[in-house]
Amino acid sequence: MEVLTIYEIEEIKGVGDKLIKKIIQTYGSYEKFEESIKNYDIEKLMNIPGISQKIALDIIRKIHKNDDNPFLKTEQSEKIYNEIINKILDFANTDYAKTRVLLLSPTTDYTKINQTQNLIKTTLESTENQDYGIIRDLYEKIKPLNNDIKPKFNDEYAIVCEDYEDYLSLIQKGFDRYCNIFAIEDHMNLEEFEFIIYLYNNYNVDPGEANNIVSISNQSPDYEIQPNITLEYYIQNREILENVYQLRQYLGMESCIGEALEALDAIKVETQNKVAITEIIEEIKDKVNEKLKNEIKNVALEGDEILLLLNDEDLPPKLMNIFDNVLDEAREELSNKTGLLFDPFVVKYPVEIDENELKRVQENISANIHLKKYEQELNACSLLEKYSEQIQKETKEIIEYDYQLTLASFTKFYDLNIPTIGDTYQLKGSLHLTLKNEEKINKTEMQKIDYNLDQDNNIILLTGANSGGKTTLLETLGQHCIMTHMGLGVCSQEATIPQTDEVYYFTKKHSLNAGAFETFITSFIPVTIGKEKKLVLIDELESITELEAAIKIIIGFIEHIQNDKSYAIIVTHMAPEILKRTDNIKIRTDGIEAKGLDENYNLIVDRTPKINYLANSTPELILRKIYEKSEEPLKSVYKDILDKF
Repeated sequence: MEVLTIYEIEEIKGVGDKLIKKIIQTYGSYEKFEESIKNYDIEKLMNIPGISQKIALDIIRKIHKNDDNPFLKTEQSEKIYNEIINKILDFANTDYAKTRVLLLSPTTDYTKINQTQNLIKTTLESTENQDYGIIRDLYEKIKPLNNDIKPKFNDEYAIVCEDYEDYLSLIQKGFDRYCNIFAIEDHMNLEEFEFIIYLYNNYNVDPGEANNIVSISNQSPDYEIQPNITLEYYIQNREILENVYQLRQYLGMESCIGEALEALDAIKVETQNKVAITEIIEEIKDKVNEKLKNEIKNVALEGDEILLLLNDEDLPPKLMNIFDNVLDEAREELSNKTGLLFDPFVVKYPVEIDENELKRVQENISANIHLKKYEQELNACSLLEKYSEQIQKETKEIIEYDYQLTLASFTKFYDLNIPTIGDTYQLKGSLHLTLKNEEKINKTEMQKIDYNLDQDNNIILLTGANSGGKTTLLETLGQHCIMTHMGLGVCSQEATIPQTDEVYYFTKKHSLNAGAFETFITSFIPVTIGKEKKLVLIDELESITELEAAIKIIIGFIEHIQNDKSYAIIVTHMAPEILKRTDNIKIRTDGIEAKGLDENYNLIVDRTPKINYLANSTPELILRKIYEKSEEPLKSVYKDILDKF
């Protein structure tokens, strides 16, 4: 992808040289900034003071050369677009998907439109038999892998460096955040540590013999010197990886993450607690002394044997045999319970524990535990290093997949269908997105509309009932046109939408003062200029100014736009007056008619417009609704007014 240089973003409103310097300072380099923007990373950008979400989005659009969007020409057409975007965002799970959705905009690049349509189609096809609820649950705990790892310091672990340069290198790399680091000349007491890595260069200095020292070359990879740097990264990102792996499996994607998780699980050394060994020995010792006591009672000693005892010499053979038999049984029991062969008993009565022997055994146990754990950590690290890039790629892929899944989820929920792009408007079974949402949530059927426009009928006066759905129809047409040019499906059973360059939507407002009216006219009349294919939606222009002026403005507008390849739908109560003055212009008049009131005094309206039909507004029905709900004395007044109709 071709990108701009960072200084070209100065063209964006709110971005200056100072802000650009902050950006470079935050990212460290232009290259890192560019890489982040390529990945649509908006969060880091928005964390920079002075950058709002709007500016961040404008920067990303600018860098991706997607900032020029003249499609939406009025505030109200932008409002329709924003409502569409907000509805799509309801289905986004990751920040990446949310950013991509916010950057999705209507375009006249029909290659891009086709690409988005195909993306949605292929995603829907590949997930046809899958539960989107399960997918969303898994996505809840998926985010980019965290590189800001909190070190877990192990005070029992030490690295001793033969070469002072290696010592400085490890400190610079941050190894001292995980364990103790020493240079050999520090003359530290190695007995303080349960496990030691001796990092040698030429092995000119022998660290001494001990079970808890492992010697490795300074040319070894970092994970052999301190495995926990690699392991903590995966341990602290484990929940993310588990959900990525489960989601990839559910979506039928291949993954190496399962092997990585198994490698982490394999680091399970069966440790023998020192306290437990001491307790076992004490328990056996008590049994030995009790047994010796009972058996010695039955021994009859002769004179010379008694003299041996008095002279503190060797035990008489009779007693020695008893001790040998009892202690042999004790050693066997100790071996069975600990899995170790050692003799901690001092031959005397009562039997005592050889504390030096016990300490030696405990140190050997500890050394063996750490050595076995170290070997398992190396095996895990070796596999994790092998799959490191693939794990990053798989995680990134599943995060980015959320964008197309978001569009597919939106499409599926609203029952959208990809429209045909042609020259006319042909809507069958169409519905406004808000009404479709109500239909889905409340499980109540909403009336769909069918409506067609073509180049022979490109100027429409839309007439009819107040609160009858004329504005909703305008917005539905606007939604269909904008969504089509975003590459999305539309809320219709079938639809054809013409190629369009610009969308204008002018809505009724309170009466304007002279200055505001001038602003409106200078934005409205230029719509007639240019050869662009336009969709122009006008909602009760007469509410903006006096009726006579509004009629003249609308007629002037129609005269200048009638021969364009554009479409204009004008909601008005002034159709008869306009038609009287435009005999020479082909204008179609359509009507939405109210049929009466239901039992709750709500309007009964057929929301599908009747073609070539001038429908009346509904003041009488609205008055009747108010009359039925009112109380005296006002009710009598409403009755008098109704009688005049």
